[in-house]
Amino acid sequence: MIDLSVSIVSHNSRSDLELLMPSLKKALTGISSEVLLVDNCSSDGAADFVRSNYPEVILTENSVPCGYGANHNKNLKQVRGKYVLFMNSDMVIMPPALTLLCDFMDRNTHVGLCCPNVLNPDGSLQYLNKNYPNLFDLMIRRFVPGAAKSVFKRRMDAYELRESGYRRSVLVPFVSGCFMFCRTGVIQQVNGFDERYFLYFEDVDLCRKVQKIALTMSCPQARVVHRWERSAHKELKWFIVFVQSAVRYFNKWGYQFF
Repeated sequence: MIDLSVSIVSHNSRSDLELLMPSLKKALTGISSEVLLVDNCSSDGAADFVRSNYPEVILTENSVPCGYGANHNKNLKQVRGKYVLFMNSDMVIMPPALTLLCDFMDRNTHVGLCCPNVLNPDGSLQYLNKNYPNLFDLMIRRFVPGAAKSVFKRRMDAYELRESGYRRSVLVPFVSGCFMFCRTGVIQQVNGFDERYFLYFEDVDLCRKVQKIALTMSCPQARVVHRWERSAHKELKWFIVFVQSAVRYFNKWGYQFF
């Protein structure tokens, strides 16, 4: 068994991979590892870029688009690592993040899933560690204009664990799917991602499944950069997908209004 399997999903993200892959290769120095990538019907040459420049990557090319969780599950069926990292393609890994996360999981055998601190490219913190979603908080985040959100600042700070979730290692109910560092045996035990979610809520759903048998925690000493473009997710089609996933999530786990 090797130490770490890295699972990446790519869709028209060649430019992201051009930044991610060199940083990942450097961050994996000294770690026995493998990298698995599912290319989800890209048209920008992403798969060719990986094949030409990183032939060691285990590459799967979809002929039909699949959801985010379903694509990671394809990789999960092949992994050989003690740990598996589910990751977006728009990440940049800052050494020694992966070494720190491996060490953290080695020391804390009761933890099934952990996350680093995730930064913006300018070094500011992304508040991605959260409590479980409820309908009221989701409405605030989606529909209340930026300036008006200040009325709900205390509530939003609590939802995003701003007081305690980023300075020290704590329990995190909801770890973002952009970077989930997991104990492979635990993820296999809960059967990976629920593939009924195409996008959105598959990450908190996985966290809740993991929490039935293990802990989900933060490891703030490890840091990575997330180059996410929020504007790409404001299109109507993605809002519809968001609502569909929200309905599926609350039907499965129960409706929380506040």
